[in-house]
Amino acid sequence: ETRTGWKPLHLAVATIPGPTPDAPYVLAGGHLDAWYHGGTDNAGANVAMLEMARAFSRHQDRLLRGLVVAWWPGHSNGRYAGSTWYVDQEFDELRRRALAYVNFEGLGQIDAKRFGANATASLTELARNVVGEEVEESVRPSPPGRNSDQSFNGVGLPRLQFNHSRLSEDGGYWWWHTPDDTRDKVDAQVLKTDADIYAAALAYLLAQPEYPVDLSATVVRLGSILRGRQEAAGDRFDLSEALLRHRQLVQIIDWVEGSIPSEYTPGVDLALVSILRPLHRILYTNLGPYHPDPAVSLGPLPGLSAVEMLVSNDPTTDRYRFALTTLQREQARILEALDEAHARANELLGVLMGG
Repeated sequence: ETRTGWKPLHLAVATIPGPTPDAPYVLAGGHLDAWYHGGTDNAGANVAMLEMARAFSRHQDRLLRGLVVAWWPGHSNGRYAGSTWYVDQEFDELRRRALAYVNFEGLGQIDAKRFGANATASLTELARNVVGEEVEESVRPSPPGRNSDQSFNGVGLPRLQFNHSRLSEDGGYWWWHTPDDTRDKVDAQVLKTDADIYAAALAYLLAQPEYPVDLSATVVRLGSILRGRQEAAGDRFDLSEALLRHRQLVQIIDWVEGSIPSEYTPGVDLALVSILRPLHRILYTNLGPYHPDPAVSLGPLPGLSAVEMLVSNDPTTDRYRFALTTLQREQARILEALDEAHARANELLGVLMGG
Protein backbone atom coordinates (compact mmCIF):
# COMPACT_ATOMS: atom_id res chain seq x y z
CA GLU A 1 0.00 0.00 0.00
CA THR A 2 1.19 3.50 -0.81
CA ARG A 3 0.03 6.99 -0.06
CA THR A 4 -1.33 7.38 -3.59
CA GLY A 5 -2.84 3.90 -3.70
CA TRP A 6 -0.74 2.69 -6.66
CA LYS A 7 2.86 1.96 -7.53
CA PRO A 8 4.87 1.10 -10.65
CA LEU A 9 5.03 -2.56 -11.59
CA HIS A 10 8.17 -4.40 -10.53
CA LEU A 11 9.60 -1.75 -8.21
CA ALA A 12 11.38 -3.69 -5.45
CA VAL A 13 12.98 -2.37 -2.27
CA ALA A 14 15.16 -4.11 0.33
CA THR A 15 15.80 -2.45 3.69
CA ILE A 16 18.67 -3.17 6.08
CA PRO A 17 17.90 -1.04 9.16
CA GLY A 18 20.51 0.95 11.03
CA PRO A 19 21.15 0.58 14.78
CA THR A 20 17.89 2.39 15.65
CA PRO A 21 14.53 2.51 13.86
CA ASP A 22 15.00 6.18 12.92
CA ALA A 23 18.71 5.93 12.01
CA PRO A 24 19.85 7.69 8.85
CA TYR A 25 20.42 5.55 5.78
CA VAL A 26 22.09 5.42 2.39
CA LEU A 27 19.93 4.70 -0.66
CA ALA A 28 21.41 2.48 -3.39
CA GLY A 29 19.60 1.78 -6.63
CA GLY A 30 19.79 0.63 -10.21
CA HIS A 31 17.27 0.18 -12.99
CA LEU A 32 15.57 -3.17 -13.47
CA ASP A 33 14.12 -2.72 -16.95
CA ALA A 34 16.27 -3.37 -20.02
CA TRP A 35 16.43 -3.16 -23.79
CA TYR A 36 16.15 -6.74 -25.05
CA HIS A 37 18.17 -9.10 -22.77
CA GLY A 38 20.07 -6.42 -20.83
CA GLY A 39 23.04 -8.54 -19.76
CA THR A 40 25.27 -5.60 -18.84
CA ASP A 41 22.51 -2.99 -18.83
CA ASN A 42 21.49 -3.74 -16.21
CA ALA A 43 21.36 -7.39 -15.11
CA GLY A 44 24.96 -7.47 -13.85
CA ALA A 45 24.25 -4.50 -11.62
CA ASN A 46 20.97 -6.01 -10.42
CA VAL A 47 22.75 -9.18 -9.29
CA ALA A 48 25.46 -7.17 -7.52
CA MET A 49 22.80 -5.13 -5.73
CA LEU A 50 21.08 -8.29 -4.51
CA GLU A 51 24.34 -9.73 -3.18
CA MET A 52 25.20 -6.36 -1.62
CA ALA A 53 21.90 -6.34 0.26
CA ARG A 54 22.53 -9.89 1.50
CA ALA A 55 26.11 -9.14 2.57
CA PHE A 56 25.34 -5.96 4.48
CA SER A 57 22.34 -7.64 6.07
CA ARG A 58 24.65 -10.36 7.44
CA HIS A 59 26.84 -7.65 9.00
CA GLN A 60 24.03 -5.40 10.16
CA ASP A 61 25.47 -5.29 13.70
CA ARG A 62 28.53 -3.41 12.35
CA LEU A 63 26.57 -0.70 10.55
CA LEU A 64 26.22 2.81 11.92
CA ARG A 65 23.69 3.72 9.24
CA GLY A 66 20.99 1.82 7.41
CA LEU A 67 20.91 0.75 3.77
CA VAL A 68 17.94 0.82 1.40
CA VAL A 69 18.40 -0.95 -1.96
CA ALA A 70 15.90 -0.30 -4.75
CA TRP A 71 15.46 -1.77 -8.22
CA TRP A 72 13.86 0.88 -10.45
CA PRO A 73 11.43 0.24 -13.32
CA GLY A 74 10.77 2.81 -16.04
CA HIS A 75 14.40 3.76 -16.63
CA SER A 76 14.48 4.10 -20.41
CA ASN A 77 10.86 3.73 -21.42
CA GLY A 78 9.69 6.01 -18.61
CA ARG A 79 12.65 8.41 -18.47
CA TYR A 80 13.50 7.35 -14.89
CA ALA A 81 9.86 7.12 -13.82
CA GLY A 82 10.40 4.50 -11.11
CA SER A 83 12.97 6.48 -9.12
CA THR A 84 11.00 9.69 -9.68
CA TRP A 85 7.86 8.02 -8.33
CA TYR A 86 9.85 6.87 -5.30
CA VAL A 87 10.98 10.44 -4.60
CA ASP A 88 7.39 11.65 -4.82
CA GLN A 89 6.26 8.97 -2.37
CA GLU A 90 9.16 9.16 0.07
CA PHE A 91 10.24 12.80 -0.16
CA ASP A 92 9.72 13.59 3.50
CA GLU A 93 11.51 10.44 4.67
CA LEU A 94 14.38 11.06 2.25
CA ARG A 95 14.65 14.66 3.40
CA ARG A 96 14.79 13.69 7.08
CA ARG A 97 16.93 10.54 7.02
CA ALA A 98 18.68 9.85 3.69
CA LEU A 99 22.38 10.61 3.43
CA ALA A 100 23.37 9.75 -0.17
CA TYR A 101 22.29 7.99 -3.35
CA VAL A 102 24.60 5.37 -4.91
CA ASN A 103 23.67 4.31 -8.45
CA PHE A 104 24.54 0.89 -9.94
CA GLU A 105 24.84 0.88 -13.72
CA GLY A 106 26.57 -1.22 -16.39
CA LEU A 107 28.56 -3.59 -14.16
CA GLY A 108 30.53 -6.59 -15.43
CA GLN A 109 31.35 -5.64 -19.03
CA ILE A 110 33.72 -8.05 -20.78
CA ASP A 111 37.21 -6.67 -21.41
CA ALA A 112 36.49 -3.59 -19.28
CA LYS A 113 39.72 -1.68 -18.62
CA ARG A 114 38.87 1.97 -18.02
CA PHE A 115 37.79 2.95 -14.51
CA GLY A 116 35.85 6.11 -13.82
CA ALA A 117 33.16 7.63 -11.68
CA ASN A 118 30.68 10.43 -11.61
CA ALA A 119 29.82 12.07 -8.35
CA THR A 120 28.64 15.22 -6.74
CA ALA A 121 31.57 17.23 -5.45
CA SER A 122 30.91 16.06 -1.89
CA LEU A 123 31.66 12.41 -2.79
CA THR A 124 34.39 12.94 -5.38
CA GLU A 125 37.22 12.29 -2.93
CA LEU A 126 35.53 9.12 -1.69
CA ALA A 127 35.27 7.88 -5.28
CA ARG A 128 38.98 8.54 -5.90
CA ASN A 129 40.02 6.83 -2.67
CA VAL A 130 37.91 3.73 -3.21
CA VAL A 131 39.10 3.11 -6.78
CA GLY A 132 42.68 3.74 -5.71
CA GLU A 133 42.44 1.29 -2.82
CA GLU A 134 40.54 -1.45 -4.64
CA VAL A 135 42.22 -1.52 -8.07
CA GLU A 136 45.16 0.89 -7.70
CA GLU A 137 43.86 3.14 -10.46
CA SER A 138 43.50 6.92 -10.42
CA VAL A 139 40.22 8.42 -11.60
CA ARG A 140 38.92 11.92 -12.18
CA PRO A 141 35.22 11.74 -11.30
CA SER A 142 32.93 13.85 -13.44
CA PRO A 143 29.88 15.69 -12.10
CA PRO A 144 26.51 13.97 -12.51
CA GLY A 145 24.40 14.86 -15.53
CA ARG A 146 20.76 13.98 -16.13
CA ASN A 147 21.22 10.77 -18.05
CA SER A 148 20.18 8.15 -15.50
CA ASP A 149 18.28 7.87 -12.23
CA GLN A 150 19.46 11.27 -10.98
CA SER A 151 16.02 11.70 -9.47
CA PHE A 152 17.30 12.68 -6.03
CA ASN A 153 18.88 16.05 -6.84
CA GLY A 154 15.83 17.90 -5.61
CA VAL A 155 16.08 16.15 -2.26
CA GLY A 156 19.68 17.35 -2.17
CA LEU A 157 21.35 13.95 -1.84
CA PRO A 158 25.05 13.49 -2.58
CA ARG A 159 25.36 11.06 -5.50
CA LEU A 160 27.95 8.48 -6.52
CA GLN A 161 28.32 6.06 -9.43
CA PHE A 162 31.33 4.04 -10.59
CA ASN A 163 32.09 3.18 -14.22
CA HIS A 164 34.23 0.38 -15.61
CA SER A 165 34.11 0.16 -19.39
CA ARG A 166 35.83 -1.10 -22.53
CA LEU A 167 38.28 1.02 -24.45
CA SER A 168 37.21 2.36 -27.82
CA GLU A 169 40.14 0.57 -29.49
CA ASP A 170 38.72 -2.71 -28.18
CA GLY A 171 35.37 -2.00 -29.77
CA GLY A 172 33.78 -0.01 -26.97
CA TYR A 173 30.34 -0.71 -25.61
CA TRP A 174 28.99 -1.64 -29.05
CA TRP A 175 26.20 -3.94 -27.84
CA TRP A 176 24.55 -1.30 -25.60
CA HIS A 177 20.76 -1.16 -26.11
CA THR A 178 20.87 -3.91 -28.74
CA PRO A 179 19.71 -7.57 -28.81
CA ASP A 180 23.40 -8.53 -28.42
CA ASP A 181 23.54 -7.44 -24.76
CA THR A 182 23.39 -11.06 -23.67
CA ARG A 183 24.89 -13.18 -20.88
CA ASP A 184 28.16 -13.63 -22.76
CA LYS A 185 28.85 -9.88 -22.46
CA VAL A 186 29.13 -10.24 -18.68
CA ASP A 187 32.52 -11.30 -17.31
CA ALA A 188 32.26 -12.82 -13.83
CA GLN A 189 35.65 -11.55 -12.69
CA VAL A 190 34.96 -8.02 -13.94
CA LEU A 191 31.60 -8.15 -12.21
CA LYS A 192 33.31 -9.15 -8.95
CA THR A 193 35.79 -6.27 -9.29
CA ASP A 194 32.97 -3.83 -9.89
CA ALA A 195 30.96 -5.21 -6.99
CA ASP A 196 34.00 -4.96 -4.70
CA ILE A 197 34.37 -1.27 -5.57
CA TYR A 198 30.73 -0.57 -4.76
CA ALA A 199 30.91 -2.65 -1.57
CA ALA A 200 33.95 -0.68 -0.40
CA ALA A 201 32.22 2.64 -1.05
CA LEU A 202 29.09 1.52 0.78
CA ALA A 203 31.20 0.24 3.68
CA TYR A 204 32.69 3.73 4.08
CA LEU A 205 29.26 5.35 3.90
CA LEU A 206 27.59 2.89 6.26
CA ALA A 207 30.24 2.04 8.83
CA GLN A 208 32.91 4.75 8.96
CA PRO A 209 32.52 6.79 12.18
CA GLU A 210 33.22 10.10 10.42
CA TYR A 211 30.76 10.36 7.53
CA PRO A 212 32.87 10.75 4.34
CA VAL A 213 31.31 13.78 2.67
CA ASP A 214 33.48 16.69 1.62
CA LEU A 215 31.78 20.00 2.40
CA SER A 216 34.68 22.11 1.18
CA ALA A 217 34.74 20.47 -2.25
CA THR A 218 31.11 21.39 -2.79
CA VAL A 219 31.62 24.99 -1.69
CA VAL A 220 34.77 25.34 -3.81
CA ARG A 221 32.96 24.00 -6.90
CA LEU A 222 30.06 26.37 -6.34
CA GLY A 223 32.41 29.34 -6.03
CA SER A 224 34.27 28.39 -9.19
CA ILE A 225 31.04 28.25 -11.19
CA LEU A 226 29.76 31.53 -9.74
CA ARG A 227 32.99 33.29 -10.68
CA GLY A 228 32.80 31.81 -14.17
CA ARG A 229 29.25 33.04 -14.63
CA GLN A 230 30.22 36.49 -13.39
CA GLU A 231 33.11 36.65 -15.82
CA ALA A 232 30.83 35.59 -18.68
CA ALA A 233 28.15 38.14 -17.73
CA GLY A 234 30.61 41.03 -17.45
CA ASP A 235 28.87 44.27 -16.53
CA ARG A 236 25.48 43.01 -17.67
CA PHE A 237 24.69 41.20 -14.43
CA ASP A 238 26.10 41.53 -10.93
CA LEU A 239 26.71 38.42 -8.83
CA SER A 240 28.85 40.22 -6.24
CA GLU A 241 26.41 39.66 -3.38
CA ALA A 242 26.31 35.93 -4.06
CA LEU A 243 30.11 35.84 -4.21
CA LEU A 244 30.33 37.74 -0.91
CA ARG A 245 28.02 35.32 0.87
CA HIS A 246 29.89 32.44 -0.71
CA ARG A 247 33.17 33.69 0.85
CA GLN A 248 31.45 33.87 4.22
CA LEU A 249 30.26 30.29 3.79
CA VAL A 250 33.79 29.13 2.92
CA GLN A 251 35.03 30.44 6.26
CA ILE A 252 32.43 28.75 8.43
CA ILE A 253 32.75 25.47 6.49
CA ASP A 254 36.47 25.48 7.31
CA TRP A 255 35.60 25.84 11.00
CA VAL A 256 33.02 23.05 10.82
CA GLU A 257 35.34 20.58 9.11
CA GLY A 258 38.07 21.34 11.62
CA SER A 259 35.68 20.52 14.49
CA ILE A 260 34.17 17.21 13.31
CA PRO A 261 34.98 14.45 15.84
CA SER A 262 36.73 11.33 14.58
CA GLU A 263 34.48 9.06 16.65
CA TYR A 264 30.90 8.37 15.63
CA THR A 265 28.57 11.04 16.98
CA PRO A 266 24.83 10.50 16.34
CA GLY A 267 23.28 13.25 14.28
CA VAL A 268 26.48 14.71 12.83
CA ASP A 269 26.14 12.83 9.52
CA LEU A 270 22.63 14.18 8.96
CA ALA A 271 23.75 17.66 10.00
CA LEU A 272 26.55 17.59 7.42
CA VAL A 273 24.15 16.56 4.67
CA SER A 274 21.68 19.24 5.77
CA ILE A 275 24.39 21.82 5.00
CA LEU A 276 24.87 20.29 1.57
CA ARG A 277 21.21 20.00 0.59
CA PRO A 278 20.53 23.62 -0.39
CA LEU A 279 23.84 23.81 -2.25
CA HIS A 280 23.17 20.60 -4.18
CA ARG A 281 19.76 21.90 -5.22
CA ILE A 282 21.16 25.02 -6.87
CA LEU A 283 24.14 23.15 -8.32
CA TYR A 284 22.19 20.31 -9.90
CA THR A 285 18.55 21.37 -10.35
CA ASN A 286 16.67 24.10 -12.12
CA LEU A 287 13.07 23.81 -10.96
CA GLY A 288 13.61 23.20 -7.26
CA PRO A 289 13.10 20.36 -4.80
CA TYR A 290 9.49 19.32 -5.36
CA HIS A 291 9.11 19.18 -9.14
CA PRO A 292 11.84 17.10 -10.84
CA ASP A 293 13.62 18.69 -13.77
CA PRO A 294 13.05 17.22 -17.24
CA ALA A 295 15.43 14.36 -17.95
CA VAL A 296 17.89 16.48 -19.92
CA SER A 297 21.31 17.77 -18.90
CA LEU A 298 21.46 21.50 -18.22
CA GLY A 299 25.01 21.77 -16.92
CA PRO A 300 26.25 23.01 -13.53
CA LEU A 301 24.31 25.72 -11.70
CA PRO A 302 21.64 25.46 -14.41
CA GLY A 303 19.60 28.41 -13.17
CA LEU A 304 22.37 30.76 -14.30
CA SER A 305 22.55 29.34 -17.82
CA ALA A 306 20.52 32.38 -18.93
CA VAL A 307 23.81 34.32 -18.79
CA GLU A 308 24.49 32.98 -22.28
CA MET A 309 21.27 34.50 -23.59
CA LEU A 310 21.96 37.75 -21.79
CA VAL A 311 25.39 38.33 -23.33
CA SER A 312 24.35 37.29 -26.84
CA ASN A 313 21.40 39.70 -27.15
CA ASP A 314 20.98 43.44 -27.37
CA PRO A 315 19.66 45.07 -24.16
CA THR A 316 16.68 46.45 -26.09
CA THR A 317 15.37 43.00 -27.03
CA ASP A 318 12.78 40.90 -25.26
CA ARG A 319 15.22 37.96 -25.09
CA TYR A 320 17.63 40.11 -23.11
CA ARG A 321 14.90 41.22 -20.71
CA PHE A 322 13.65 37.65 -20.24
CA ALA A 323 17.19 36.51 -19.49
CA LEU A 324 17.72 39.36 -17.02
CA THR A 325 14.51 38.55 -15.16
CA THR A 326 15.44 34.86 -15.01
CA LEU A 327 18.86 35.70 -13.59
CA GLN A 328 17.40 38.04 -10.97
CA ARG A 329 15.10 35.28 -9.78
CA GLU A 330 17.87 32.70 -9.79
CA GLN A 331 20.18 34.95 -7.82
CA ALA A 332 17.47 35.17 -5.16
CA ARG A 333 17.37 31.36 -5.05
CA ILE A 334 21.17 31.19 -4.77
CA LEU A 335 21.28 33.75 -1.96
CA GLU A 336 18.64 31.84 -0.04
CA ALA A 337 20.57 28.58 -0.50
CA LEU A 338 23.82 30.16 0.68
CA ASP A 339 22.09 31.64 3.71
CA GLU A 340 20.45 28.32 4.57
CA ALA A 341 23.74 26.43 4.27
CA HIS A 342 25.45 29.06 6.42
CA ALA A 343 22.74 28.83 9.09
CA ARG A 344 22.94 25.02 9.16
CA ALA A 345 26.73 25.16 9.38
CA ASN A 346 26.52 27.66 12.23
CA GLU A 347 24.07 25.40 14.11
CA LEU A 348 26.33 22.39 13.74
CA LEU A 349 29.40 24.38 14.73
CA GLY A 350 27.64 25.44 17.91
CA VAL A 351 26.88 21.82 18.74
CA LEU A 352 30.40 20.65 17.98
CA MET A 353 31.93 23.45 20.05
CA GLY A 354 29.59 22.70 22.94
CA GLY A 355 27.81 26.07 22.68
